[in-house]
Amino acid sequence: MHRQVLVLGLLGLACQLDDGFETTIASDFDTTSSMTTTTTWGTTWDTTTTWGTTTPTTGVGTSTSTGTTSSTGTTSDPSTGTTDATTGEQVPPGSTIPVGDGDYFLLGANYPWLNYGGDFGANNWGTYGVHTKQAEIGAHFDAMQEDGLRVARWFVFTDGRAGISFAGDGTPTGLGEHVLTDMQEAVAIARARGVYLVPVLLDFHWMFWSQQNNGVQTGGRSDTLKDPAKRAALVDAVIVPLLQAFADEPAILAWEIMNEPEWSISDLPAASPDGGADAVPLADFYAFAAAVTDAVHANTSAYVTLGSASLKWYRVWTPEFAAAHGLPPLGLDFYQTHYYPWMDGQMWTGDPELGTVQFSPTVQTYADLGLDRPMVVGEFIASDQAAARLDVLLANGYAGAWPWSVTSDYSLDGAGMKMWADAHAALVGLPPL
Repeated sequence: MHRQVLVLGLLGLACQLDDGFETTIASDFDTTSSMTTTTTWGTTWDTTTTWGTTTPTTGVGTSTSTGTTSSTGTTSDPSTGTTDATTGEQVPPGSTIPVGDGDYFLLGANYPWLNYGGDFGANNWGTYGVHTKQAEIGAHFDAMQEDGLRVARWFVFTDGRAGISFAGDGTPTGLGEHVLTDMQEAVAIARARGVYLVPVLLDFHWMFWSQQNNGVQTGGRSDTLKDPAKRAALVDAVIVPLLQAFADEPAILAWEIMNEPEWSISDLPAASPDGGADAVPLADFYAFAAAVTDAVHANTSAYVTLGSASLKWYRVWTPEFAAAHGLPPLGLDFYQTHYYPWMDGQMWTGDPELGTVQFSPTVQTYADLGLDRPMVVGEFIASDQAAARLDVLLANGYAGAWPWSVTSDYSLDGAGMKMWADAHAALVGLPPL
């Protein structure tokens, strides 16, 4: 979700410690000559309309990417096909994702935090991570379980305000105090309720300009992606130890590299970096993302994904785009796109870099994207008519849906989610934990 983090001094501190203080703002989006505007659907879904044209199928395919080497020296070879470590089977393109011995539609929601940036670790504002909030977080996960949701997307280090130790020059030196304890508590809460986790390592605010607030730095970490030595330290000293600590944890379904990095990258095709970002070059972000992907595959049995802001940029994360631009292939196990009403009625038509695509997955079918892996709609609004919205995404061939959210910005139509989950029990009923 594209949002603005407010830094409000002592008032902001009080809000952060209690409830989090992220708010949604409207944003302007540039258009180019290759963009076509079609009918605006708005926020109300017409359940009498047949949106999807593709029925869910599970295909078989192979990746065209080549091997990469992470900063740890571990080499992966996506050209042989990414595998599900629990079954040894390749993750094929299609409308389901292998988990255990079955193939499933990943039905869940964004948790996405109790306190933005403070759920894992501590800082000068205090210690208020998961291990101090078991009852409150447990109640939220009880509600998810009751609503039939089996996956929770949960932000970890966000903008760098907590959970990571840095040297004076900004080089990451290791995990901060309480991070592993907080993640252990998060896993325990989720496992007890049969909910799988997708921890989101970083948010795009990681690359915002630095701000200081009561002894805590938020943002200002673009150098950890631009500088090869600092980038290697971030992966080797911070991310790898976290992965290794939960290497074979069945409750962690996937690790997400970053939430919506497009808002903090300077030179994407049709780039639209946020005004608050110290935007980084795509090549530097790609080098970081490839290293994280390799680290996940080398150190865990989990999947790896990336939370792309919109179908507007879906091609940027594919092996074909990487090869055409001399970038290391990412080897993602499944793709992820986000959807909000600003995307309705917008599309690319024959763009030389971004192709032809409707920005809304309620219109764009997965099959016509030509992807080598499944795609999950990782953020969208389901405050009402959740069952009808899920019907559309399933019919259009997507492999999962995680509305925004349990605790932030938009309410969740829990009754509608449960009705849909009950009606598709075999498709969404992930193996017990």
